[in-house]
Amino acid sequence: MTNKWRINQNISPLNRSCSVSLAKAGLHPSIPQILYNRGYTTLPAIMDYLRPSLFDFSSPFLFKDMTKIVERLDKAKKNCEKVLVYGDYDADGVTATALLYKVLHNLGFNVLVHIPDRDDGYGLHQNIIERAAQNNVSLIITVDCGITAVEEIKFASNLNIDIIITDHHEPGEILPEAFGILNAKVKDSGYPFRHIAGVGVAYKLVQALFLYYDFPVDSCGTELDYLDLVALGTIADVVPLIGENRVLVKYGLQVMENSKHPGLRALLEECGLKGKKLKAGQIAFIVAPRINAAGRMDTARMALNLLLEDDFEEALFRAKELTAENQRRQAAEKIILEEAESILNQGEIPPVIVLSSPAWHHGVIGIVASRLVEKYLRPVFLISEEEDIAKGSARGIEDYNVIGELAKADNLLLKYGGHKQAAGFTLLKENIDPLRQFLISSFLTQKTVPKQYVNIDALVSLDQIDFSLEEELAQMAPFGAENPVPLLLAEGLTVSKVQTVGKEGEHLKVVLESGNKYLEAIGFKRGNEYEDLASLKKIDLVYTLEVNEYYQEKRLQAVIKDYRPAGANKSEKSILKLPVGMIESMDETAAALEQEQQEEEQKPRLTREMLVGFYKQLRTFSRPNNILNWNPDSSKPEQIDMLKVLEELGIISWLGGTGPYLLKINSEKRNNLINSLRFRILNN
Repeated sequence: MTNKWRINQNISPLNRSCSVSLAKAGLHPSIPQILYNRGYTTLPAIMDYLRPSLFDFSSPFLFKDMTKIVERLDKAKKNCEKVLVYGDYDADGVTATALLYKVLHNLGFNVLVHIPDRDDGYGLHQNIIERAAQNNVSLIITVDCGITAVEEIKFASNLNIDIIITDHHEPGEILPEAFGILNAKVKDSGYPFRHIAGVGVAYKLVQALFLYYDFPVDSCGTELDYLDLVALGTIADVVPLIGENRVLVKYGLQVMENSKHPGLRALLEECGLKGKKLKAGQIAFIVAPRINAAGRMDTARMALNLLLEDDFEEALFRAKELTAENQRRQAAEKIILEEAESILNQGEIPPVIVLSSPAWHHGVIGIVASRLVEKYLRPVFLISEEEDIAKGSARGIEDYNVIGELAKADNLLLKYGGHKQAAGFTLLKENIDPLRQFLISSFLTQKTVPKQYVNIDALVSLDQIDFSLEEELAQMAPFGAENPVPLLLAEGLTVSKVQTVGKEGEHLKVVLESGNKYLEAIGFKRGNEYEDLASLKKIDLVYTLEVNEYYQEKRLQAVIKDYRPAGANKSEKSILKLPVGMIESMDETAAALEQEQQEEEQKPRLTREMLVGFYKQLRTFSRPNNILNWNPDSSKPEQIDMLKVLEELGIISWLGGTGPYLLKINSEKRNNLINSLRFRILNN
């Protein structure tokens, strides 16, 4: 193995009050430092991370334009105006479009929907706006697009069409003159969480409409019923799974297991996930690719029709069609990857890989670019040639800004857009070679060294491993971008046994020993490393921890992520760069920590008597169906803590709202408060 390891050990420990509270709450000794190293430095931050709550949603009306947007929509409803939901062809855009269309339709709006094909290109198009005007559409709502459509929105305005933008992409220097904008990345948007996906922004509009129309359960169901669509789009778009996104995904996956949307139920059945406890990884690698495949193969409407389908049998047929599209996408990807590698094998690998072909499908080259980055640790720019015009997709490496490099070469491009690690661009075919030369020259000038780091969360020896550690690590889920599965390091392990397993010996199974402790480890797709590992007597191991259940017997098992001879090339011990948007800053001063500690100590200790009294109060407000509309007392912040404890124990459920809330009281069944981590911490 040649990866460079980094472990963060140079951070001062949690403040004493916080450490004591976590210890009293029964957390495994390794957990608090892992949390602190990830940026969760105080009790409130740690509780909200380990126990995400639906009561943590920020009000949708924090968006400065939300009130006037909702009022404009209400006007459209009352006047029976035609409203067009204009989406995008990726999974985020498709789920956002389905979500908003369903809700507006159920609310009684006269609503139409449009998703462009990939051949049409991303974003608003004047020809579609013109067609909408001819069809007497007076209001367009964009989802997952529109924030850079300055000219298109000016065109719509000249046709007397109002545009409401819901988007999450980076805005340009000039904002469109839309009727209203919902985008947390716009300066002074008012919304505190910047990393919400396109479907998440659409969901904030849904939440605002539900509140405006006083929780229309009879016609629309509840806000909770739509969280599965939000989770699917959020996972697919690979946005950071921190803050509000963790809440959306955690509870959205639970809702998805019993989805009320026939199309999504059919898709899960087609993917072999019916009746299973769902994880973010399954959605990312099994479900979302089928939605994305439709957009990549120029049939995005197929995916939207599935999600909007009300007949389950018809939805099953549509889901099988999506599987066929995904298989087409996989076949095209395989061919392009083989051709790209064949070109690269003809000579020395350049520092920046720029390849093009008229035979490559522009909807698939982005996936292939990612595969090449993984293999060659180089920035990759793949280009599909289409007559005089070429469309490209780029993927970067750490310390290399893809969109920044394209910005430097804008004189060679017709248009471009994206993020630091991924971007798309269009150029004249004659500019492909000049672009290649520029990118390589720029890379060499910067003296960027390709690196692949393994970022280790904690040093955890075999004698510290037990089932409680695995359970508490699992509570850090859902895992994804900027919230990866915790990587642990064990040093100086004796290799007792190595063997290949699997039908073709493609995996490794290893028995490791330290003192009188033994641990089995599995190395997926590492069968070709048998001789390397078998030749080592002692190793340092980077691993994740999981439970392996075989014939109803549960054993702890390490999953090998990397290894090296024991003691070789000691890990870098440095403060790792934390993801942008972490709940708490690693740079908090001692004074700020002390102040927060004092504030925590001044808050009333949560007691059983307080919770019992609060629960009885909620019961007095409940309707016959145990559903109630309840607004917390702003002078009693402990009420939200009590709601979260009752939610954690399953005594109440959030159905909607950010205050007031729509709640459901689930049962009279007694539940031990000690089962709530939040209560154990707040009771200390």
